[in-house]
Amino acid sequence: MSNILLQQSNNPIAIARTFFYALKQEVVRGYPSLNQEEQSRLQDHHPFIKNPGRYPPELVSAIYASRRMVPVKAILETPNPLVLDAGCGCGSDSILFAALGAKVLSVNLAAEEVAIGEKRRRYYEEKLEQELHINYVHADLNDYVPEGKDISLTWLASILAVIEDQETFLKRIFHSTRPGGRVVVVDYNLQHPPFLWNEWLRRKRALAKSPEFARRADFWGMVRRKGREGAHFFPANGDGLFDDVQFFTPGTLKSLLRKVGFQVLPPLFTGCAIPLFRQFSVLVEDMLSRLPGWKSLGRAYLITGIKG
Repeated sequence: MSNILLQQSNNPIAIARTFFYALKQEVVRGYPSLNQEEQSRLQDHHPFIKNPGRYPPELVSAIYASRRMVPVKAILETPNPLVLDAGCGCGSDSILFAALGAKVLSVNLAAEEVAIGEKRRRYYEEKLEQELHINYVHADLNDYVPEGKDISLTWLASILAVIEDQETFLKRIFHSTRPGGRVVVVDYNLQHPPFLWNEWLRRKRALAKSPEFARRADFWGMVRRKGREGAHFFPANGDGLFDDVQFFTPGTLKSLLRKVGFQVLPPLFTGCAIPLFRQFSVLVEDMLSRLPGWKSLGRAYLITGIKG
């Protein structure tokens, strides 16, 4: 599959789609290297692949590729790429980046997922017939400090929102990035009305479950990132914590990236189409993602910061 990836005429979309189909096969069918619990955990990281009856497969493929085309293009165009996959989960994106020739530093808090990533690396090395230079690290991103100053790309996929001091974290990333290097942030968009509504409901339900959160809850403060440094975690009645995560609008994230020192490119948006139009979902998604105004209401954004 490696040759197939690199033979896509250096087309980032084609490369990402090709890898997606291999990932889809892995998630749906599984393989002997992972036990049932590990396979379930991998599937939970890819719910859109796991539930084809709910999410049109063609649309999932298109959105997956459109989100990965930015890091794939950056890796292909960068000499000696060094990628930090921060919050790597079970390592899917790390495998894609390494298959393109990057050295990848994959950091994750869950030791179980780091172990899954190691097993999957060995599996894909056999499948691709090439060595994958991935260094998996079990660490808390709230404290983690990357070594050196030569990172060419930091990939933050649905992870920045749970960082407790986001500005300090991004300053560490900026300090460790080479000139011309990039940080790419993908996450849910607070301007997407259904997502905003669901977050309001989630916090409203938590008022009765977490008295400490109830005393400090400020939903619109979170939306505007006013008086907030990042995510908060509050004790909930019974076991566990309530995660008062700090999501962003494209505007608040761009402001934070600029404050840290990055130059910011215009955002890209995905999830602009309603999955009701199953037969024409890809066509509708492509059309709406180009429509001024409407596209900014997409479910997720991708924002790139460049170190000058």
